[in-house]
Amino acid sequence: MSPPAASNAHRPGDRTFVGQPMPRDPTEIGLGSVVLAHEGPDEGWWEAEVIGINGRVFSLRWRDYPTQPTILRKATELALLPPGEA
Repeated sequence: MSPPAASNAHRPGDRTFVGQPMPRDPTEIGLGSVVLAHEGPDEGWWEAEVIGINGRVFSLRWRDYPTQPTILRKATELALLPPGEA
């Protein structure tokens, strides 16, 4: 009996998944993806780059403020850029 074939498909929480630079679907968000995140409930949405994944939490760096501390957001707290943006 042969071993099951390894799957190369992305799985949620895969810490090494390199995503699409400008994802069009939440399943395409991975390392290197640029997404929208907010700093707080009264703040606007800003572009951020995914620099790490730990389970269902993404580590992000603000695209225009790379020296600011890393922020953590769940996938449900992120938005995708409109097509043709960035």
